[in-house]
Amino acid sequence: MKKQDMIELLTGVRSSKQNYYTELKTTVEELKKRNSQLEIMNEVMRSFNINMSVQEMLENTLKKLQSIYPIKRVSLALFDGYELRLSYIFPEDSFYLKKETSFPKEHSLYNDVFVTGRERIYQQDDDSDFFEKEAFQHLHLHSVFLFPLTSRGKIIGVLSLGSLVPFSYDEKDQAFFLHLAGQIAVCVENARLYEEVFASKQQWEETFRAVSDAILVISPNGTVLSKNDAASSWPLDSHGDIRPFIKEAARSSRNPFEETIKFKKPHYAELRLQNKFYDCSCYPLFVEDSTLHAVILYIKDVTEKRQMEAQLLHSGQLAAIGEMAAGVAHELNNPLTAIIGNTQLLLRMNDINEKIRPLLDDIDLCGKRCRTIIRSLLAFSRQEEFSFKPCSLNQSVEEALSLTRRQIEKQNIQLDINLSSSLPLINGNLQQLSQVAVNLLINAKDALQDVKGRKRKIIVETKSDHHSAFLTVTDNGTGIAPEIINDIFHPFFTTKAANSGTGLGLPVSFGIAKSHGGRLLVESSNSYQTTFTLAIPLLSERL
Repeated sequence: MKKQDMIELLTGVRSSKQNYYTELKTTVEELKKRNSQLEIMNEVMRSFNINMSVQEMLENTLKKLQSIYPIKRVSLALFDGYELRLSYIFPEDSFYLKKETSFPKEHSLYNDVFVTGRERIYQQDDDSDFFEKEAFQHLHLHSVFLFPLTSRGKIIGVLSLGSLVPFSYDEKDQAFFLHLAGQIAVCVENARLYEEVFASKQQWEETFRAVSDAILVISPNGTVLSKNDAASSWPLDSHGDIRPFIKEAARSSRNPFEETIKFKKPHYAELRLQNKFYDCSCYPLFVEDSTLHAVILYIKDVTEKRQMEAQLLHSGQLAAIGEMAAGVAHELNNPLTAIIGNTQLLLRMNDINEKIRPLLDDIDLCGKRCRTIIRSLLAFSRQEEFSFKPCSLNQSVEEALSLTRRQIEKQNIQLDINLSSSLPLINGNLQQLSQVAVNLLINAKDALQDVKGRKRKIIVETKSDHHSAFLTVTDNGTGIAPEIINDIFHPFFTTKAANSGTGLGLPVSFGIAKSHGGRLLVESSNSYQTTFTLAIPLLSERL
């Protein structure tokens, strides 16, 4: 033995050095362990900050734990307000009890930790009976540590750490695991709140988009901040400013948007744009300091409602006038029959003064005209009975053309006829339908009377779909002014010269269409075209 070795052996210097290195190594290992624990804590907090899912957070936590502890499985059981349920597991295939399994309130380690708030340890040699024991044995877990998840002083669940080898921990490890459980509890609770807020936000957005009426959130300067799907078709300028549109649509009333900005109170107005009617409600939206942040526009298309209201009003007018017309017609019919009959008897006399004959002819002509008016009044008031049977709109058009074609062509008006060869039958009265066709053709002819400088034309067409047969009569005349288009079906309303029309043709036609379960529609898109459409349900639709 060397002299130096002998001295170190006798003085114990070598032993002191070994102890020193051993203690130093232990200290270094302990520092590494604490650093790893801090990294795990930071990872848990970072997972929450980047909105990582709870499942991903568990995965990252387990990987970090495995660098310092022999842990192979981690799970979370969360309280759903009624029961404690197995909610998250990692690895995801390391389960015996299925996810969402509820733990019983008795003989359960998980539920005991949840109720008492104290951690529990399971070792493989534990001979006590409890709900989770079979699952632990099936998963070959030698050690399982259960810690309460506490957030804001409230226990929300249980953290489980499982090891495949026998394992225990000291007080420092216990403090770390409890701290880790607390951080995980905070993250889980915040994730729950985030999911609730996100779900609520998503539900609100889906509801916002699904509303069939237009909803827009507008800044005070008119910029659209958000809008639902129904509002996507609304016209805006190139800068997304809705104010020009509101100003244009509200020409006939106060601007509800400007009124809301000015008075900071809800305002309502009816808007009209492109022959459509809209109910527009504006509501101010304030921030916390009562500053106007935006205006909510709720716009509902009420065109159909207005049309139904007008139709009801029109029907009421027709009913009232119909009763009056029936009474007048009956009162006039008898004396008129006598006038016409006596006039015709006088005209047949051979010894009649030739100077008087023109006067009698005039009386006879006027009497017949009055009779025509009375018949129209009776038809309008539905006092005449008509039978319905299967027939074709084509036949009614042909009968109408036989009466009117000569008058139309005599005025050099081009007549284009396009009758469908496969037009289905309808259930109707041929005489009444022919009367409608005659009225429409005569109106089209009269609309072309003053047209000059272009070829005058009337287009007659029949067609069908799965529900109705249609007759359309189109002329390229002077059109119908928008301000009177709603009046043309009113009795005695006419734009023709005196003695040229009774104002009963369209009201009678409208009534006939209605009595057949159909409709009579008009469209005048510009100054040179008007189209009347008679729609009658198919025979198959009325059986």
